Amino acid sequence: MNPITDDTDIPVLTEIVEPDVVNTIDDTADDAIDDELALQQLEDELAARLMAQLSSTMPVLLESALREHLPDLIGARLQTAIMAALATALPAAAQSATKELCTQLAFEISNSLQQQLEYEVKRAVSEELARL
Repeated sequence: MNPITDDTDIPVLTEIVEPDVVNTIDDTADDAIDDELALQQLEDELAARLMAQLSSTMPVLLESALREHLPDLIGARLQTAIMAALATALPAAAQSATKELCTQLAFEISNSLQQQLEYEVKRAVSEELARL
């Protein structure tokens, strides 16, 4: 069995590491903290610069995209609306035109038949008068 050793026999880390190394480690840690702060400042500055550039560029890009694509979208939407309106209006217009055409055709046929009938009646009467 191992005898339990006293804690006083275990060396403390500061007794093993030389003071110059501890100072170097402390300096390195301070430098790392300073670098982290500088990096954070650099990130903040870069983010602010990018936001400024994007905020000045976005309206131009948006306007360009709207100018390029909006007429096509409006044209397609307008064409769809016109086609929908025509789809509902054309049957009624065709029916109205058909009624008007039929009425006009019937009127012209009636006039033509009446003229032809008058001609035939006049001719028949003239022939009968010529026979008498």
